[in-house]
Amino acid sequence: MVRGIIFDLFGTIVSNARLFRPVCSKMAQESSAEVVEIERDFVNLYGHYFKDCHKMPFQPERYYYYLLISDLIDKYDLPGDMEAYCNFMYDSFSKFRAYPDARILRAIVNKYSVAILTNADNSFAEKVVKRNKIPHHFLLTSESARSYKPCEVIFEKLLSMMEIEKRHVIFVGDSIQVDMLGASAAGIKGILIDRSRSYLDFAPRIESLEELPSLLESL
Repeated sequence: MVRGIIFDLFGTIVSNARLFRPVCSKMAQESSAEVVEIERDFVNLYGHYFKDCHKMPFQPERYYYYLLISDLIDKYDLPGDMEAYCNFMYDSFSKFRAYPDARILRAIVNKYSVAILTNADNSFAEKVVKRNKIPHHFLLTSESARSYKPCEVIFEKLLSMMEIEKRHVIFVGDSIQVDMLGASAAGIKGILIDRSRSYLDFAPRIESLEELPSLLESL
């Protein structure tokens, strides 16, 4: 019997489409480069610096973003400093909006213990949850847990907060590598939300959060 539901945040509850476009647009305005060029470099550097960060001694996301942004400042001779660009980016993150189907949490929160688990720093994660008025009982960020998904440590810390046995908890996320494999390693059943219909063979999966209540009844 499901008693608790853990949700990933970005890409699951809150849209993260073109996540880095705002800060890349700012950088483009302050340089001679095109925004698409800076955005491409930003995404590539993100993959480089954040790869396997869950296996390294913990550092908050800001640490990795500083390294990434410093590289871009050097390459494009940008006038700003890494802290200013990072603060601008974090502010843009906090303004992203919840998907329309996230309204289903208003009903779910009255029936289940609802938690949000996100690889994010506290400042923008807490703001985006508050601005979107996302119903929940618990929120745990990687910064607070000092651990990143898919490491099972961060899952264990949230389970301790929820005080529910893992066999009674399910996890809903949009990434197979980070969310589904992480939940599985922690002994938690995962449900993939596949908004882009990219993983039709994965099970269990949903394409909208509105499908979740009926799926929960069958588990």
